[in-house]
Amino acid sequence: MKNFLHGLACIVSCMVLLLPCLAAAQGLGYIDRTSGPSMVTITSGEREILIEVQVWGQVTRPGMYKVPVATDAVGLISYAGGPTEHAALSRVRLVRNGFPKGKAVKLDLDRYTAAGDRGSVPMLETGDVVIVPTSCAHRVSQFAGFVSQLAVVITAYLVIVGSK
Repeated sequence: MKNFLHGLACIVSCMVLLLPCLAAAQGLGYIDRTSGPSMVTITSGEREILIEVQVWGQVTRPGMYKVPVATDAVGLISYAGGPTEHAALSRVRLVRNGFPKGKAVKLDLDRYTAAGDRGSVPMLETGDVVIVPTSCAHRVSQFAGFVSQLAVVITAYLVIVGSK
């Protein structure tokens, strides 16, 4: 019986610790980062200039994108599949080469979605990086999940040690 409880405790502990990692890995998609032309032909036969920008953080498909020159941060997030449910749209940051080192512009995209004023969202330039951070509520939830998993492992250990 003691070996059975020990084995069960080990299995439960491994499952509790590994399942969130597996779920996160399944959510990762492949991003095609091959370089291509800076121009693209659109259906009307005209050519459109593209710029390379990046989006990181809480979007469906983070990565490097070639987007039309008239794209803003909202458009880039849309190209990346939109924000995840854990995105903090009120704290989006735009990092640009022309900014002083360590400086970024904070964008409140919650305000944009509430008012619909696209004038408050800057147009992107080549090399820009848009960072969509994780919401504080999600961070607290992640920490609570970690504490919960730790409690399971400690309980399993105490059960195993106490049964000896």
